[in-house]
Amino acid sequence: MKKLYVIDGHALCYRAYYAFINNPLRTKDGQDVSAIYGFARMLYKLISEQNPEYLVVTFDPPNRSFRWDIYPEYKANRNKTPDELRSQIDEIKNMVKAIGLPQYENERYEADDVMGSISDKYGKGDIQVVLVTGDKDAMQLVNDNVVMYVNKKGVSEYKIVDVEGVVEKLGLKPNEVIDYMAMVGDSSDNVPGVSGIGPKGAKNLINRFGTLDEIFNNLDSLTPRQKQQLIDSKESAYLSQDLVTIRRDVPVEIDFDSLNYDGLSSETAKEYFKNLGMYSMVGDFFGEESLKVESFDSSKVDYKLIKTEEQLKDVIVQVEKAGICAVDTETTSVNAMEAELLGISISISEKQGWYLPVLSVGLFGADYPDREVSLSLIKPLIENPEIKKIGQNIKYDILIFKNVDIEMKGVYFDTMIASYLLNPGERRHNMDDMAMSLLNYKTITYKELVGVGKNAISLSEVPLDKVCEYAIEDSDITLRLYNILEKRIKDEKLDKLFFEMEMPLVQVLVSMEFRGVKIDLEHFKKLAIENDEMLAEVESNIHKLADEDFNINSTKELARILFDKIGLKPVKKTKTGFSTDIKVLEALLGQHEIIENLIKYRTFAKLKSTYIDALPKLVNSKTGRIHTSYNQSVTATGRLSSSNPNLQNIPVRDEFGKKIRKGFVNENNYKIVSADYSQIELRLAAHISGDKAMIDAFNNDEDIHTKTAASVYEVDLNDVTEEMRRKAKVINFATIYGVSPYGLSQQAEIGVKEASIFIKKYFETYPGVKEYIDKTIEFAKESGYVETISGRKRNLPDINSNSKFPREGAERTAINTPIQGTSADMIKIAMINIEKEIVEKNLKSHMVMQVHDELVFEISDSEKEMMENLIREKMEGAIELSIAVKVDIGSGKNWEEAH
Repeated sequence: MKKLYVIDGHALCYRAYYAFINNPLRTKDGQDVSAIYGFARMLYKLISEQNPEYLVVTFDPPNRSFRWDIYPEYKANRNKTPDELRSQIDEIKNMVKAIGLPQYENERYEADDVMGSISDKYGKGDIQVVLVTGDKDAMQLVNDNVVMYVNKKGVSEYKIVDVEGVVEKLGLKPNEVIDYMAMVGDSSDNVPGVSGIGPKGAKNLINRFGTLDEIFNNLDSLTPRQKQQLIDSKESAYLSQDLVTIRRDVPVEIDFDSLNYDGLSSETAKEYFKNLGMYSMVGDFFGEESLKVESFDSSKVDYKLIKTEEQLKDVIVQVEKAGICAVDTETTSVNAMEAELLGISISISEKQGWYLPVLSVGLFGADYPDREVSLSLIKPLIENPEIKKIGQNIKYDILIFKNVDIEMKGVYFDTMIASYLLNPGERRHNMDDMAMSLLNYKTITYKELVGVGKNAISLSEVPLDKVCEYAIEDSDITLRLYNILEKRIKDEKLDKLFFEMEMPLVQVLVSMEFRGVKIDLEHFKKLAIENDEMLAEVESNIHKLADEDFNINSTKELARILFDKIGLKPVKKTKTGFSTDIKVLEALLGQHEIIENLIKYRTFAKLKSTYIDALPKLVNSKTGRIHTSYNQSVTATGRLSSSNPNLQNIPVRDEFGKKIRKGFVNENNYKIVSADYSQIELRLAAHISGDKAMIDAFNNDEDIHTKTAASVYEVDLNDVTEEMRRKAKVINFATIYGVSPYGLSQQAEIGVKEASIFIKKYFETYPGVKEYIDKTIEFAKESGYVETISGRKRNLPDINSNSKFPREGAERTAINTPIQGTSADMIKIAMINIEKEIVEKNLKSHMVMQVHDELVFEISDSEKEMMENLIREKMEGAIELSIAVKVDIGSGKNWEEAH
């Protein structure tokens, strides 16, 4: 049989987007392309495995279908399509067109209806229609000539569902699916169904009577309860039947021959994917040779393994003459504080370099220098401040050298940070991706070197000649990237920001990470016992309220308790059933006592896994301290992030967050000191907007939230209540970032009309803020970017989009970036200046943590007053502003006391 594959475009868009929800893919301009990439990958999987003869993609129309005419509440409870996905759906349609695939949509019908009509029109004789969708509604279309190609997992696994497959899945024949769904309903589409009849009851009724009509014709043979349920819901049942019935009479005007698939339109497809940086898709669809990518070729490079002491000395002389080199280390772990140094690669010119194995024993005979000799010879070179060092994520290499008593000096350029400054919206700044996009070069990957899964070996087991090629390529490619990126940094006028802020900050972060922070293990043991007791108590409460013991961590079992047994109305449905995630629980709060206990249970369980149990395991066995890793190239705003552990996510206000902070403690003769910027973003909003009322409020040390409350509520300052001030605080922070009336209503828990009035009054009180917002959006539309006071830029690819949702998102980003980005810059400048004083004065005190707008120190008792004065001076004076900057400083035996 000839096979016609019909793709449910919208269903695949959603699957593709959510497959990358936790790690979105972005272009160099910051555009989210996760759904586009995922869709392309699914398409490749389909084409490569099924080799379709005929192919068409269907999409839902942008406007509402005829079903809303039948039932205005249709899909009323669906979550709003994420803005990032909404814009990508339009782009996916462009992609389908660019790569030469036929697509079809009808302004009055959904993609399901188009699929049903295509199936009905062509699924006969010697043609089999294969529906590429995971939507169970489509099972009603399955017959001898129509099957489903169902996505099982992520974007990688599929299976064919035929008539037998439908029976196996639902216990029903395809022609019984419509009436079954008419009774069960569909919460995701807000199809009501028959109240009180669930999947099991509906299936039994269909198996017994065959159709919905026959069920209603035989009501007297049912139990009194079922009979009454059906009588009460008869209108709803037939309405639901109409809603779930996939139409097969859409006027599909498609020439069947036009659906013949004979490959993608190669040139336009290649150009399309390359423009989005999706080189892997070009390689997959058209073969690696189509990329014309350069890769390692031993005949074209001069990579040398250093085997003798004399060779090493000669290399050192050459590097000293060059005055600049790219450096990379090979180690046993990605955790710099636990890794052992295995080797060092150095490059001073493109396609050339050396690799020095730093092993515990010599492998090349008596002349080969052992580890101590190698390190003693290389140490003066690495510590020479006159020789500029270039690296990719050079902070890691500095720490590796520091662990073997070598202090890297002359740190000049980090290619990862340079890439980030040029493209802060992009998430990937690794060397492999940069090599492909900037050099059209495919690097030897670590996985290719050591293998994956059960067959993976350690780097120390890889043949030395292979390690040599891999290691030198890293420093060689880093040097080549530097030769491109240095010029771009200067051309974009980012050199001051790069060389005076980001690169000096690297050494500050090295000091913080190397020092680490001490935690009280006994405190965390007690906290674990306390948390376990509270978990057990809440678990017991939940079981009592449910009137049975069940696995609270099982979504399926919890959904049964909440929606079947207790009878709460489901909020959201996923492909596996009704959702019980935290947002669903919060939406159900107040409807039953069990919900409050479930939220407590989730909170205690998360604290246990994320902090209480995890933090003690992160204590380094050699130092007895925790060494978090700070990331300079992750957040688009310029803020630092941290990992292992993520300090930024420790709860700020709740009691358990306080107890966790209490476990971060001082050393003997030291105090923990916390220095926190007060309302820094509002102060920056005042300075950047130049609003006189706001500037005066801060300079006169007025309470800005009380002032705003008095204005929007039209009351005297003395009459402002705590509740008014709380809402005014929300208004202050939300409005400076261009919040809509609806957005403010959600945040401040007020009506949309009231929120609209508040925004109007806010701008009357602070007209300079409204002027700043308008001018910033205007500048962004003209230039395509915005920048901070320090010159940090953020590209806004969607600022002039014809689509409302991505454009409004870009406008909000334009408004908040100068404020949030300048806040990030301020604390970085303060960190650099404080650390500089600590080093120059050879002080005993240390900066140990940075969390949001807060710096945490371990301060020697003898230096406390001097350090607090120094911290205040450097933080408040980091950037000269037209308003007073305030820093709150506290001290204690632990972080909570100081916080």
